[in-house]
Amino acid sequence: MSDNVMQKARALAEALRFSPEFILMRAAEDAANQDTYLTGLYTQYEQLRAEVEQLTLQDDPDYEEMKARTRELEELQAQYNEHPLAKAVKQSRNDFAAMMREVNNTLQKALNPEGTKARGCNGACSTCAGCE
Repeated sequence: MSDNVMQKARALAEALRFSPEFILMRAAEDAANQDTYLTGLYTQYEQLRAEVEQLTLQDDPDYEEMKARTRELEELQAQYNEHPLAKAVKQSRNDFAAMMREVNNTLQKALNPEGTKARGCNGACSTCAGCE
């Protein structure tokens, strides 16, 4: 493998690590992990999910119990998803993923410039589903 390519890959990784999108994502994740209410909701959700899984594995499952536990799961998930820190994590992850799509599209265009033109690429990566 080319040392030059690996050096460039490390440089790209370093640039990504110091990008605002990555820094904000890590900060949001750290804040969410420090929040006892949010981590408590997550723990409750995981415990209840395991209980539901065990119910489904029984030879003669209690479907009413499963239904009630599933509703509880949905309520816990909704509470979690509505928490401002969970929303911040989701948004920052989406922002980082969008940046990574643009990075990947840039690499694809550089590696196969004729391929993007053949598929009618207009160069607007923000609205693109990705290069094939």
